Amino acid sequence: MTVEIFKEKYGYEIEGVWVPRVTAIISMANGWYMLRNSNGFAARIGLQQAAEWGNITHETVENILRGERKKIDAKIAIGIEAFEAWHEESLMNVLDPENDIEKRVYDMQNGYAGTIDIIAQVDGVLSVIDLKTSTGIWREHAVQTAAYINAYNRTAGVKQVCSKRWILRIDQYQECIGCLAKRREKYGRARVAGGKEICNHQWSATRGEIEFKELKNYEKDIKRFFDLKDRWEWNNKEWLSKIPNYEKNIRQRVLL
Repeated sequence: MTVEIFKEKYGYEIEGVWVPRVTAIISMANGWYMLRNSNGFAARIGLQQAAEWGNITHETVENILRGERKKIDAKIAIGIEAFEAWHEESLMNVLDPENDIEKRVYDMQNGYAGTIDIIAQVDGVLSVIDLKTSTGIWREHAVQTAAYINAYNRTAGVKQVCSKRWILRIDQYQECIGCLAKRREKYGRARVAGGKEICNHQWSATRGEIEFKELKNYEKDIKRFFDLKDRWEWNNKEWLSKIPNYEKNIRQRVLL
């Protein structure tokens, strides 16, 4: 890997200054999956397939929120149908789809940037919304959204402060009629979770699932993010030392 590839993979350039992106830093928190899986290659393939599934879902939801009707990929159609039904009844209102979907934000004081999926009013309160296609809402999601809301508020200024952060989770699965295990196809092959080990599974039709959850404890989550950022920078210090426009390298030159 070259320095240029490292820069493109792990960060953004903001007005000529390179900073790491939030998702690269958060990878410090969710790397446990690969470590615990006994077949690293299979795990990587599964994660790649799940990431592709997530990317297609993100793109489709964002098109819907922008009012752009395009053909929906058949493999995510049930989840998208559930999202559209939920959205018709929800209190989520994207005021400016052109600028508030896939919104780039940054905090140059603390040296990072990120891209927020959705900025919207939820029951009248301006909020950061992160879209997930995971099987649940995890601890790292709270840390990620804390980084986003901090950067948004520094970017937007006091007149447009986001006060809340939410996870919008879109999933689809089949459920065993007998033991209630759940079967998902998003990993490139079927995976079964929950239920009983010994069961002659009888699977239901595919069902869509929507979870919309507000995240609390911002102060704890933003501290965790900055701790992870310090660890990420330490683990990548050799690469970072080779980036002339990395914000910390620029700051050190100024001090000298």
